[in-house]
Amino acid sequence: MEKMVNDVLLTTTFTQEDIEYSKKRHVEIFDGEYGFSEFFNKYATGAIDDFPKTYNPEKDFMLIAKIDGKFGGTITLIGEEEGNARLRFFFVEPFTRGKGVGKLIFTTAMSMAKDMGYNHLYFSTYNVLKPARNMYRNLGFVITKETPEDEVLPGAVEEIWEKDI
Repeated sequence: MEKMVNDVLLTTTFTQEDIEYSKKRHVEIFDGEYGFSEFFNKYATGAIDDFPKTYNPEKDFMLIAKIDGKFGGTITLIGEEEGNARLRFFFVEPFTRGKGVGKLIFTTAMSMAKDMGYNHLYFSTYNVLKPARNMYRNLGFVITKETPEDEVLPGAVEEIWEKDI
């Protein structure tokens, strides 16, 4: 899939360079802006590395937003059984924030998931990611589970958010 929405190119075609960029920026953003631990960095980069190894285009996708040829953000979807899918590795670059790019990525992923036959989405995030959490709530997701995650960041709480689509 490839389409332009306003000045944002949305594509599901990804390269190893996109995977490497996503790993690098996850560490830089979540460590740099929030102080996430090396434990989180290793987990995230390992899981992002695994995505192309298990990628099934009939069940999964990586959606990338590019603006003027620059990587603006991404999200992946991992298909599961019984109509469930997990959203992972969502982030937007600082230069896109406040411009609706994150919402565009998220709502496009939700629409694509529905078109693929999924009827339930879930993902995990952390309580410290307040702007993103506001967007999730506004899109109708609800918190269904909370777990303290001091290994990620002292005082952090991992949250599972879910929604039927």
